[in-house]
Amino acid sequence: MKKIAISCLVLVLWLCVDGAGAWAIDVGWMQKGVRVWYFGAVGSTTASDAEEAYLLSNVNGTDVQVTKHSGLNHWGTTNPVDTGTYSALGMGPCWIHPQRLQTLQSGDTWKGQVIATVLRESHTYATFKAQFSFPYLLLPIKTLFDLKAQRDVVKIVYYINQYSTGIAYFDADTGLMLLYETSNGLVTVFFLLSEINYDFATQLAFAEDNGPHTGFKSSVLEQQMMPWPDTRSGYLFFQSSVESRYGSTVQMWVSMSYSGNKGSALPPYENFCFFGSVPILRHIAMSQAAAYPPDQWAPYGQYLWWWVPAGALQATAINVFDTTMTRTATSPYTFTATQQPASLYFPKLWFDNNGYLTQFSAMDSATGLDIDPERSAAYYNNSTSVDGVTYYVSSMGIATPSVYHLSMTVVSDTPDKGGGSVHGDSGIACAGQGSNPSGMSGACQADFSSGTTVNLYQTPDSDSTWATWTAAGCGTNQSCQVVMSGDRNLTVTFPYSPMAKVNSSGYRCNSLTEAYASTIPIDTIYGRAVTFTEDFTLGGNKTVTLLGGRDAWYLPLDAWTTLQGKLSILSGALVVERLAIK
Repeated sequence: MKKIAISCLVLVLWLCVDGAGAWAIDVGWMQKGVRVWYFGAVGSTTASDAEEAYLLSNVNGTDVQVTKHSGLNHWGTTNPVDTGTYSALGMGPCWIHPQRLQTLQSGDTWKGQVIATVLRESHTYATFKAQFSFPYLLLPIKTLFDLKAQRDVVKIVYYINQYSTGIAYFDADTGLMLLYETSNGLVTVFFLLSEINYDFATQLAFAEDNGPHTGFKSSVLEQQMMPWPDTRSGYLFFQSSVESRYGSTVQMWVSMSYSGNKGSALPPYENFCFFGSVPILRHIAMSQAAAYPPDQWAPYGQYLWWWVPAGALQATAINVFDTTMTRTATSPYTFTATQQPASLYFPKLWFDNNGYLTQFSAMDSATGLDIDPERSAAYYNNSTSVDGVTYYVSSMGIATPSVYHLSMTVVSDTPDKGGGSVHGDSGIACAGQGSNPSGMSGACQADFSSGTTVNLYQTPDSDSTWATWTAAGCGTNQSCQVVMSGDRNLTVTFPYSPMAKVNSSGYRCNSLTEAYASTIPIDTIYGRAVTFTEDFTLGGNKTVTLLGGRDAWYLPLDAWTTLQGKLSILSGALVVERLAIK
């Protein structure tokens, strides 16, 4: 069980209405352990990629502590880590709360800069993308538009100093900064939302893995030149830079060049997208990437060549470049091709425990490329590496949202009598009998990510009616929803229904004799479909109707009430229905 000593901002989803229409607010991403990544570039006479990552390292009520990592050259050159505390309901380095966006106006400040202009716009993915020179928007932004095709966006223009201006765009529903750009006329810096460990569709956060993440760059480079007369030789150099990631989907640009004893190949730059949930790898010429969404790019096997997910390492076979490869070793993880296509392929790939490529063999019949590290170490050079991994592991660490524990106590309000069960998400199936928790059985606890809404349902046993939940707002409802903003201990108490009930007074007991003593001259006794072990004697001058075969709510069942004993009528009258005497 992971105990959290602080409070966490609860996932919030509601509607706010202004003059332009309704905004559905979802700030569930604003929780401890969520990291928001941005991919960008710095442009002048030369250009360089740039990366920023904002980790919500602590959330205490409405105070959000943010740890910022930033760098250039695929995290090769990094800046000092910056930490600050901001208001969740106000402004932060990568957000303006949706309610604050509605009141934002010229003269306000954001990150210490005076806002000159505030524009509220409505966009489709196409109209939003058309405003920028970037050929396509990155995966999290595209996902937002996939969920809601027409989105409200707030654009602000701000002055940094008398020479520089900035522009930033915020999603009206989530408050997230989608992108920003600053310029002084000579140098332009821009950043786009490129990654976040939060699922906008399910509104659940999830833990990161060891990558690859925004800005990681793979350089797959090997050379081999065997001495004459052995003509097997060549070099292969692939570069892949991760521009965006959303969940198990990774998008990147790729450059390739390779040669052998027959010639060389220099294919045009391409964009690749790995859909890990399928899995499938798709690619397209970079010049065409803006015209087609990644799920329409051409398929090219199942997995990347320079990284595979940890789960794939455990598979007996993978497919790379449309070539099936079987796992032939686990220390290190090694996959060997089962076929020899005429086009470029990898006869063997070696991966480390995190799924990153460490070395490879490669062949291509058209160029005569033939590299094999097992052939001769003396004539072989390997410079394969992945930029960004070392800094991520040593300085950033895996972002892990808070996990909270839900425990159930299911009991009756009466010792040794009554009870019921509760079932719900993540396999919760907890039953209780009597008022002592020792009578519980089944799966009565589970862990959930912060902000998760847990659905629970109750079922009373035949001796009980609807239970009372201790969760606020649930009362005696048949179902209950609990938002996991901290560890929760939930008690569900089923009220026991005694065997008999007197109609006139509502008095309930477990004896017909006791019930009869509480009746008025003309009255009705409801008997549950159970067995009364007693002698029942009527001695008062009363007319009583005994209605048997009743359920825990004293409503009729297709069943009978049994009297295990003698029935004696000394005076008065008794009318019975569904009573069996033994």
